[in-house]
Amino acid sequence: MIEIDTLVVGAGPHALTVVSRWVCDRPATVDHLLAVDPAGCWMHAWDRQFDQQRIDVLRSPGVHHPDPDEMALLHANDYNNRPTDRSGEPLRGALRRPTTSVFARFCRDLAARTGLSQRVLPATVVDLQPAANGPTSGWAATLGDGSTVQARRVVWAGNPRVPTVPHAVHRCEAIVHSAEVDVTTVTAGQRLAVLGGGQTAGQLALVAARAGADVVLVSRGPQRIVNLDVDAGWLMDDHLVPFRSIADPRERRHVVERVRRGSMTADLAKSLADASVRWFSDAGDLSAWPDGDGAVVGFGGAEVRVDRVWVATGSCPDVRAEPVLARRAADGAPHVDGWPILDDRLHWEDGLVILGALAALTLGPAAGNLGGARAAAELLAPQAPATETDLDLDPSGQDVASDGVERR
Repeated sequence: MIEIDTLVVGAGPHALTVVSRWVCDRPATVDHLLAVDPAGCWMHAWDRQFDQQRIDVLRSPGVHHPDPDEMALLHANDYNNRPTDRSGEPLRGALRRPTTSVFARFCRDLAARTGLSQRVLPATVVDLQPAANGPTSGWAATLGDGSTVQARRVVWAGNPRVPTVPHAVHRCEAIVHSAEVDVTTVTAGQRLAVLGGGQTAGQLALVAARAGADVVLVSRGPQRIVNLDVDAGWLMDDHLVPFRSIADPRERRHVVERVRRGSMTADLAKSLADASVRWFSDAGDLSAWPDGDGAVVGFGGAEVRVDRVWVATGSCPDVRAEPVLARRAADGAPHVDGWPILDDRLHWEDGLVILGALAALTLGPAAGNLGGARAAAELLAPQAPATETDLDLDPSGQDVASDGVERR
């Protein structure tokens, strides 16, 4: 059994942002936290997704990243001496959006210099229960190999989601959700339809077009071309104070869903036009069904036969998509149709903190993006892992390893 003050489940950008704030504020806390992730390293799933979709630049501005110093990434890339519009530069446009490679390197460097790169265990949490006893009583997490981690607090930074698919779209081998897409299977001359009008839909359509496919992009609503997925005001009190004054969590959820409508950046829209991707917007209800080896897409009274359909109509955060969290919900942890109802400290249950898009009922519509991760880090800054000094513990008789983790 491993005993630790704080167990972090997941090693993506939200987890890294929160723990980096703790460790930069108080370096000693690094020895009192442990992250678990199947890959055993930070940012693996994030990097893999960006690689799979051939995303070369982030949508978030250069001040949104895991380092507590919001200017750190800009300064690391010689912000003052670089033009804003020269292609090939590490920071793009007026928002100084970092390229994927620059952001990945920045996160690796951050984890290394804070000592966090040594605090990730390659494992999966398969069960989580209130701990019965022990000096760090709080939660007992069972790992995939049967071992146990006992922690005073657990920070859950996974991203369980349920695909959002129009009811008249029938998934099959030729009709797959964007989360299942393998862009390497695209061939020149292939007829392909991408359903959706957001950044993911646009990116997938662009990748396919550049591979030589004949691509149509079909979106139910109008084109929404904006640089940010959520207005920056949702990171500020002028939006958040009225939002948090809403007592009914269901109404808060409605607000989040209204704000988080699909959109894409202007540069991506231009790239689609340059790649001759036909975009049918305001198409109304969408449908798709298998037809032999291919599929038929229906929209606006028309039917188009294609070889493949990629359904990029989004996904919805849902604790019930993660078996461990689903059991907590079944045991009474409050939620609204899968969205956990958290307190103002992001606790779902005492000592169980939830990060990411699942925190939207507290953090608002920006909860799932990098700006939301920074907001969570600010909120959780006073909740840094406790050290021996904080707890005034007597270490005598304890078998504590040099990394601060007690093993039995």
